[in-house]
Amino acid sequence: MFSQQIAIKLEIAAKRALNIKKNNSMAGVISVDFIENKQGAFTVLCACLAPYYLNATDEERITLDDLIQRYSYLQDCSIESYYKGTDRAAEELKLLLDDLGVQSPD
Repeated sequence: MFSQQIAIKLEIAAKRALNIKKNNSMAGVISVDFIENKQGAFTVLCACLAPYYLNATDEERITLDDLIQRYSYLQDCSIESYYKGTDRAAEELKLLLDDLGVQSPD
């Protein structure tokens, strides 16, 4: 899968998590360019989990902590590892949102 497709996948999941409409990007952070060009996938992942973390039970926080910890390496890794990890993180985020019943804002 091409890097842009992976970045789009994470952007869509993050916007869903934060209830951001299609054309908005939270000052450019929740965007394909930020994910793809600045290696910002970990930042995006943390930002979109923050509201859920804030209101989580202790058990739910463990799940969120595990997810964050699992992808912390995205901050400093090879480009190949970055895109493979970003793709997996986007999939996990989508599954988490499905479990939580979070709908797309559009």
